Amino acid sequence: MRILVTAFEPFGGKEYNPSAELLETLETCEDVVGCLLPTSYRGAAEKLNKALAEYKPDAAVLTGVAGGRSEICLEFCALNIKDAGIPDNDGELASGQSVIPGERNALFTPFDLGPASQRIRAEGIPCRVSYHAGTYVCNSTYFHLLSSGTPGVFMHIPDDERSRQGETAPCLSLSDSRRALSLLLEYLRENTHDRNV
Repeated sequence: MRILVTAFEPFGGKEYNPSAELLETLETCEDVVGCLLPTSYRGAAEKLNKALAEYKPDAAVLTGVAGGRSEICLEFCALNIKDAGIPDNDGELASGQSVIPGERNALFTPFDLGPASQRIRAEGIPCRVSYHAGTYVCNSTYFHLLSSGTPGVFMHIPDDERSRQGETAPCLSLSDSRRALSLLLEYLRENTHDRNV
């Protein structure tokens, strides 16, 4: 079995993205390969597709940061729309375009996220199932993943102490996010059919 884990580069004028740090500190596992994606609608899709073609993973976990949240969010679906108040790192300011013209309006993860979120909460880490991954690059990349046929989950993590905006802003320690990712990988290993068997 092989699981692809992705994260995003900093965006919005920031110099740090905790999802990228999460990827760098991911414990080395023989069945996990990592890939850092640009925060670009087109660039992320291209790099993701290359990684899928190269590694042929049995499943994937995409990670990104969701500022203002205080809990891990496992995203139930990806929407076929790009719309955001800020441009991506290539300067594209999306305003209602389709991620993939002619595709369905939404694509859904094949995994049952309820038990996965319960497993994470059982470890004392705040976690919930979220209905969709927004309409920025995170969502667009998730839509590309699900349209590829590779089963996967998008995991939004909160800001950590370094990236949050102000001392009172919500955050979650990187160690908790790392533990949540480890638990999610464990869940996927148990619930993904190994295509190499």
